[in-house]
Amino acid sequence: MKIIILDDSLTVRMIIESFLENLGVTSDELFSFENGYEALDHIKQYGADMVFSDINMPYMNGYEFAEILFKMHDSLKSVFFAISGEEGHEGFVKMKDNGVRRFLKKPIKVEHFNHFVRPEILKLRLAELS
Repeated sequence: MKIIILDDSLTVRMIIESFLENLGVTSDELFSFENGYEALDHIKQYGADMVFSDINMPYMNGYEFAEILFKMHDSLKSVFFAISGEEGHEGFVKMKDNGVRRFLKKPIKVEHFNHFVRPEILKLRLAELS
């Protein structure tokens, strides 16, 4: 399994990594980036099974990242989680326009994270076994 975490905040990336590790994801399955260009380069080379992306970031924002990513891998729409501290922000609308349907609000609560992410992790694990 390859999970991409894209956020310009190291703290947020570490929190998401911790939540994922508590769901049984190992550190060698996690790939963390602060820059959308780096994340896209990694995905082009190695692929991805799930993506977490902040909406507001320097250099390349989340909706620009999602637009490029979905042109490369449309199947990632179903396992793409947009993250933001600003609900109702125009970025949410643009993410929805790009096909994103899963959102996590900062600060991310572990219960909320587990509710939405655990089922997707289980699906990916089952797919690995078949």
